[in-house]
Amino acid sequence: MDMDGDWSLPKPNTLFKVKRRTAGSSLSKASSIASTFSSLAAPVAAEAVQRARDLSTERDPEGFHQLRVAFRKLRALYWAYSPYIGEEATVQATAEFKRLAEVAGCTRDWDIAGDLLRTAQESGASVELLVAAAREKRAQAVAHSQTMIKSDDVEAFLNDALLRAQTTLQSSCSDRPIRAFAEKRVRLAQRTLQKRCKRAARSESADEEGLHDVRKAGKKLRYLLEFFQPIIKGGHGRTIKELTSVQNKLGQFNDIAASEALLRGASFNDVPTEVVQESLKWLEKQKCQRMRAASRRVRDISN
Repeated sequence: MDMDGDWSLPKPNTLFKVKRRTAGSSLSKASSIASTFSSLAAPVAAEAVQRARDLSTERDPEGFHQLRVAFRKLRALYWAYSPYIGEEATVQATAEFKRLAEVAGCTRDWDIAGDLLRTAQESGASVELLVAAAREKRAQAVAHSQTMIKSDDVEAFLNDALLRAQTTLQSSCSDRPIRAFAEKRVRLAQRTLQKRCKRAARSESADEEGLHDVRKAGKKLRYLLEFFQPIIKGGHGRTIKELTSVQNKLGQFNDIAASEALLRGASFNDVPTEVVQESLKWLEKQKCQRMRAASRRVRDISN
């Protein structure tokens, strides 16, 4: 997507230069749909800008991961408010959130792959050359991420995107209370997760795509519950805890699947083919084990 073509990038203003606060701390049942958007979006956007700024000079694996998480949270928030933000604006913004998350995630993916290869090495697989090659790929991914993610551009884009959304919301729902709307969007996210869980559970054999769909739907629901927990009926702490547990199991499977795909799609000129194949066989075995565990967990929650 041509970001300059779709979004005019103004000079960064002070919209997100705010003190870090707990998401949702300023929300109340009497808040409007429009006012809650800025309350929820501003801390996440501020974190994304700070993470992007830090990563211009640092190479911390957790920093890249948390930057990706921030963009994922913004995608979930835009989905929640999309009935009033509008389809076109939502699609444009979330496409850029996704692109930026993927750029940040490239480094994180090589970190995970490298950790798995070192585990394979400890278990007896002869993958020393591939471990070294993965470190080089990771260094290349860092350089690419740092080139593609400029903190000033990220801040300007986020300021522009969120200001557009806030302006639209203020004109369309500034006087509408948040509670019923938030509960409706959470219920919709819950139904989507339930459908995907049941679909995955009905599959006779483990299905990678189905488990991935469950994982995405679960993340969206968890983020929305974390955003809206102060204002929606009922305590959802237990649900968030359960979703986190499921996500951990699905995440373990996804790490293997993503690493396998990463190795299959990469070229290793200085690594013998048989070494790569040995690693892929090890990953395939691990993936099958984790897929079965993830499938059992999904069947449990679908029931």
